[in-house]
Amino acid sequence: MRHLSGLLTVLLIAPLLAVGLTAAPASARTPANFQNGIHRLTNDIRADHDEGKLAKRKCVKKFAKKQAKKMARQERMFHQALKPIATKCGLKGVGENVAVGFTSPQGVLDAWMDSQGHRENILDGSFTMLGVGAKQSEDGTWYLAQVFGRK
Repeated sequence: MRHLSGLLTVLLIAPLLAVGLTAAPASARTPANFQNGIHRLTNDIRADHDEGKLAKRKCVKKFAKKQAKKMARQERMFHQALKPIATKCGLKGVGENVAVGFTSPQGVLDAWMDSQGHRENILDGSFTMLGVGAKQSEDGTWYLAQVFGRK
């Protein structure tokens, strides 16, 4: 989990979400289905906690997809710099959740909600937008990224 508020970047140490689950066949899930499922479930969780829905925005989605692709290509999980996202998307605040090895939107959302820092990003009432990226590496492992933003 990473979070940028204004020009202050805070990196909270959270358990790595690198739990490998039984892999589903590559044809069972597409990146678009994975991304849409994560977005929908994130908004369902926010509604359960009386927080507003996060709108899909092209700019943050571009950065989430780019991050998932980069992690899959390098076959490792890591965070990206958030200040360039804030600058390029005209945002005052940015947050990011990343994960690897999950085979369903529900699985990764359950793990993020069990991790304090990731949960805080998901439930942060100041965020108004969300972009989600999902990409499989050559060995079929899913790499996932959520990028949150606020104007």
